[in-house]
Amino acid sequence: MLANHLEHGGGREGGIGDEPQTRDQTLTTLRELRASRADGAADLSPTFAEISASLVTARREAGVLARFPGTVPTDLASAYRIQSHSIAKWPDTVAGWKVGGIPPNWRDTLGVSWLVGPIFHKSVRFDQAGETSIMPVYRDGFAAIEPELIVRLGESREQDRMFIGAEIASSPVSAINDYGPIAVVCDFGNNNGVLVGREIAEWARFDEPITASIWIDGQLIAERVLEDTFANALAARDFCLENVAQRGLELQPGTLISSGAITGIHEAASGARSTVSFGALGQFELELGNAQPLC
Repeated sequence: MLANHLEHGGGREGGIGDEPQTRDQTLTTLRELRASRADGAADLSPTFAEISASLVTARREAGVLARFPGTVPTDLASAYRIQSHSIAKWPDTVAGWKVGGIPPNWRDTLGVSWLVGPIFHKSVRFDQAGETSIMPVYRDGFAAIEPELIVRLGESREQDRMFIGAEIASSPVSAINDYGPIAVVCDFGNNNGVLVGREIAEWARFDEPITASIWIDGQLIAERVLEDTFANALAARDFCLENVAQRGLELQPGTLISSGAITGIHEAASGARSTVSFGALGQFELELGNAQPLC
């Protein structure tokens, strides 16, 4: 079923290609996140703990929430504390982090251009040539497909590897993006998995423009030419490293970083089939399926 496919604007998550804030502005806000360290999540206020519990329960039960559960916090530091608390309650380990763009109308208020959320091991899929990968989403919640470049951290930044891929954004709250980026951070960054495609061999020497395209149910939805192919992906990687470091976390080699929507945030319902192409770098097929309750 073809649904409403959005680029970005309004209260929705921005694209990774949008102009970021200055480094000084970013670091000023990241320093405020020290209070959101994962080892400090135990002293979460009852109100924030209830938000976390509602979101985690809805995800575990593959349910739907009619609205954001409670009052949205007023700052990112509180949102990341809720996120860290929820990560501690989730029955899976973190395989990586998604980076998402913050809409321009929120950036002056929040002081940053991006947000991050966890990617859990069981939600990671690896494309197998000739096969269609089934990617779960919350039925009647929010669901979208986002073509992205995915970084796999190495022992050093020079040893990082690059892959084509897609983030699957999904939340039990159907209007999660309308509540703004603080709400998105609370709910695992609106992430429900990534599909990792073909590796880009010797990506650091690759200097050709590439065209990223996405089809949903046979219709070309969007495409974009990347002239400086990896610049935004590397900037997003660096932001993610700084963000999680400010939260007291150290990312190990092998960690995945999904570096942000390239062509936009394309909403689609469960059952939708999609082809994502990165031109000469490869393409893959996926289908959105229904998320199942966790035991």
